[in-house]
Amino acid sequence: MNIFVGNLAFSAKEEDVYRAFAGFGVVTDVAIVMEKKGKKSRGFGFVEMPDEQEALSAIAVLNGKEILGRPVNVMVSTPKKPRGARAEKEDRPQPPVMSNSRQEPSLVRTGRYKEGKRSINYIKKRIAVGITDPVPERKFKANPMRWRKKPRWAGSSQKPQGEVKQQPRAKRESLARHKK
Repeated sequence: MNIFVGNLAFSAKEEDVYRAFAGFGVVTDVAIVMEKKGKKSRGFGFVEMPDEQEALSAIAVLNGKEILGRPVNVMVSTPKKPRGARAEKEDRPQPPVMSNSRQEPSLVRTGRYKEGKRSINYIKKRIAVGITDPVPERKFKANPMRWRKKPRWAGSSQKPQGEVKQQPRAKRESLARHKK
């Protein structure tokens, strides 16, 4: 049985943990988890005991006991959950099985983008009316209430042609002085 030992002192060695558990039975393996960079302990470890009864008695007695000045948490270890995209797909709930044979498979919610209640109701209404064509793609309109910077020529109907941009007065005067 694999046993998790938490809240270990950072100075604890595998021999210290082995001595604590050896009084309850045979210990086949002790592993203290270390940081990736460096040789510092992360404060927890695992103990492997082949006999389940001995392991359970060790858990009951050693949970909360002090090893090297710190009370340790001792419990049965749980297997590590897989990480990554594949693990997320396995954890995601599957769509419900359709009990009504009339229901279209496209009306089952899968939790993906643009499959909310509103779009499903829209499709149901189309089916009820008798429209069986595929739903047209949604066209998103620009928000007319958003703030937009008005162009300089906003008041006129067309953009002025050939208009020369006026320079500030001080700049005009300095340019005129240089031309003389």
